[in-house]
Amino acid sequence: MPLPKPTLDNRTWEQLVAEGRGLIPRLAPQWTDHNASDPGITLIELFAWLTEQNIYRFDRLSDEAIRRFARMVGAEPQPAQAARTVVALVNGNAGGVVLPARLQLHAAAGALFETTQGLEVSPARLVGVGWAGRAGGFSDTTGANAALAGYAPLGPRPRVRAGHAFHLGFDRALDAAGATLSLHVWTEHWQDDAATRAALAAEGGDWRMHYRARTVWEFHAGGGVWQPLQQVADETRALSLSGYVRLAAPVGHQAGGVAAQPALFFIRCRLAGGGYECAPRLMHVAFNAVPAEHALSRDERLLGTAAGHAAARFAFGEQPVVADSVQLRLDDGAGTVQTDWSTRLDWDDSGPHDRHALLLPEDGELASGDGLRAQTLPAGFKVLARYRVGGGVAGNVEPGTLASLPPSAHNLALAPALGALAAPLAVQQPFPATGGAARETLDALRARAYALATCVDKAVTLQDFERLALATPGVPVARTHAVAHLSPQLPCYPAPGLVTVVVVPRCRLPAPMPSRALLERVRAHLEPRRLVTSEVQVIAPRYRRVAVQALLHLQPEIDAADTLRSAQAAIDRFFDPLTGGPEGSGWPVGRPVYRSEVMALLAALPGVARVTGFGLLAGGRGGAISGGAAGCGCAACSGASGVNARCDNVELCAHELVRPGRHQLRAQPPLPLDLQRSLPHECEHIR
Repeated sequence: MPLPKPTLDNRTWEQLVAEGRGLIPRLAPQWTDHNASDPGITLIELFAWLTEQNIYRFDRLSDEAIRRFARMVGAEPQPAQAARTVVALVNGNAGGVVLPARLQLHAAAGALFETTQGLEVSPARLVGVGWAGRAGGFSDTTGANAALAGYAPLGPRPRVRAGHAFHLGFDRALDAAGATLSLHVWTEHWQDDAATRAALAAEGGDWRMHYRARTVWEFHAGGGVWQPLQQVADETRALSLSGYVRLAAPVGHQAGGVAAQPALFFIRCRLAGGGYECAPRLMHVAFNAVPAEHALSRDERLLGTAAGHAAARFAFGEQPVVADSVQLRLDDGAGTVQTDWSTRLDWDDSGPHDRHALLLPEDGELASGDGLRAQTLPAGFKVLARYRVGGGVAGNVEPGTLASLPPSAHNLALAPALGALAAPLAVQQPFPATGGAARETLDALRARAYALATCVDKAVTLQDFERLALATPGVPVARTHAVAHLSPQLPCYPAPGLVTVVVVPRCRLPAPMPSRALLERVRAHLEPRRLVTSEVQVIAPRYRRVAVQALLHLQPEIDAADTLRSAQAAIDRFFDPLTGGPEGSGWPVGRPVYRSEVMALLAALPGVARVTGFGLLAGGRGGAISGGAAGCGCAACSGASGVNARCDNVELCAHELVRPGRHQLRAQPPLPLDLQRSLPHECEHIR
């Protein structure tokens, strides 16, 4: 929504004239002629007209004022953005190829993108992907990697003791002295990883360090011996973020290391310490990877000769122009060269002595100042510029659009070796280009400024604690729940000023539990944002096993086994900590289990006529069965132990969640009318 603007004054000309006439009897009682023919009335009408014009002007904001107000809350106007992607180069030649940055990638429609970094293209090909541990065996995920289907690179439950490692097999050794090779990893949430990386960097410290897991990269040196790779720059944060892995080519790379594929030359990423709440999942890993952007470089061009005129226009001859790419040079042809001119997207911060020029990227033009906003371009000087053309939504191309790196004139000028290759380099683009956007409108800027101005970055209310804990960057937090005055150590006594935050990780497990490292990371995120007079603790949830016993009376011709399986699955989904609950967003922390809801859930199943013999079996602390919400530590939350079918609801403590127990469900087909008997009491324990 746009930034709300108050109305300063909404009086019309008629209202102002009426107010003026109403003041005459009190301020000038001797003035008796109030007709329109009186010169005094004419003056009142004139001043009312002037006042109305001033009201109209005062109630309007200029574009410059809107931009300045937005900058005050940290919303800098955004120019058009160039789309970016990552491509992998395939080298079918015998040796490696060293490529500089700014090589143009081609598609069917012509040149679209340029690489933004240099790359040493190895002739090796990545042909095998999988994971293994010390116990042997190799889980091949090569097909999933090629199909972008998603897989667990360290297995479903990575363990340090098991030696779980992510293996990458190549068709030849990576020996190339001094070469820096490049891998790129895409996770399942690759679209959001850039924002996560920026948030981690804003927190301070080394964002590349995972909060818990530690990994090492190694290569097989022969005889089952693995040695560490050198000069490793891992941006994947222990395979939890999309990013590059750059490494020096190993010396003495040998085939083997994986019994299932002895002919391949393997490197691996091994879990060396810590662990994960949720096993990382990747979509794809590519070798010889390099970033590219939708911006084509242009050599220095003459835009025109300045005549010293204010607001003079100079055309680039193509558009759009990338906003931060223009490099100006002014030359009078007699040896005087000026290189200290720069471009701006508006005149907001330009004074009369600044050497600024206004860039109109969408129009492909450059405008001179007028002496009040920046200097005019000096007369007689040629205006020359280097720049890049591109940006906007047109760059958001589909996967596979970029297909070749041809030996064009531009590319050969930068990399002459391309013309001598026996086989041209192929380009693979596994994912679409993203990030291309048009220039931000003023309405969008106002909306973003409003969002920043109203964003809560201090924890005051319980909702603030929950929202900020959920926004902790780099940790898999799915749900948070804040409880006031609750001490986990002394739950029976109020703790004024203490806020306890219950954290549930985003892991597809029956009872996901956060590690101590995750809890500490969330607490460290909340600590500088809390009030000085408050204290915060972050804890894991405690799970109560709750089982259901019921007799399901079936309708005619309904399969009992299928109905029982459906009933058990429905109850388990309802109790799920991440997707269960009445609203499907996870079972609310501390919410009781109401028998009426579970009965209604079973009664609504297809083929179920009615439900009788219903009861709840509430498990106590450590999985024991008890009749109440045992384990909270005080009389209000305790009960007798033992197996007991409850007719009432199951109360939970403020930091507890439900975990499905072993349900006792039975199905009864419809009986003939002459054999029907009276129904049992609804809370009868079925044995």
